[in-house]
Amino acid sequence: MCRMVAAPFGIRGDRIIEPFVRMARGENALHEHNTALGEFQHPDGWGTVYKEGESYEAHRSARPCWKDNDLERFKDRKIIILHARRASRGEVNLANVHPFHIEHNGRSWYFCHNGTIDDPAIASYRGETDSERYFRFLLDHLHINDPLASIGAALNRLHNYTSLNAFLTDGDHFYVINRFSSSPRYYTLHLHQGSDGPIVSSEELQDVAKTWEPLKNGQIIVFQNRNMRSAVLS
Repeated sequence: MCRMVAAPFGIRGDRIIEPFVRMARGENALHEHNTALGEFQHPDGWGTVYKEGESYEAHRSARPCWKDNDLERFKDRKIIILHARRASRGEVNLANVHPFHIEHNGRSWYFCHNGTIDDPAIASYRGETDSERYFRFLLDHLHINDPLASIGAALNRLHNYTSLNAFLTDGDHFYVINRFSSSPRYYTLHLHQGSDGPIVSSEELQDVAKTWEPLKNGQIIVFQNRNMRSAVLS
């Protein structure tokens, strides 16, 4: 169970980091698990994907984001993904902090997930957590030339989960998955389309933008070259 935010084309850290921290602490919005502000927190590590020159880099920490001074140094970076973990599977350690990173078919992939998956379709994949196994499962089924159909077919093989919500990127393509089976207020992702590019967040971040659109359950989005394509699974 996690909170996550992404800017597929990048956003300055000083715009997004403090709202992200409030969201991780449960101070941003109420939902099924956070019935009073600050009641339901995500303290089990945090991570980011950011742009370093023309390449993407990742940083991960097993500390709560609000107790880690390292977060401050990303305020002048261009942030692609931020993720705060609340462990539901696997130990609380650095190896299980998102985003995960894998070299696959000559590309460098980054991934984060919000939810719990107990489905036999991912059981044979390597990883201590369901999230890492889900990452490897998606890469095994993804066809870049037809991402919406291939991701949709992969997701339709999974049946035992709370949420399959995920961000997946190789730097050229950015995929957003919004699919869940419970707690719609907690799991629904929200999209802001602004002049400086899209932002997708686990919660509406009113300090970042005032207009947000909830994604549909089963919606998959592909961002590439400043363009957006979307499909909704049946």
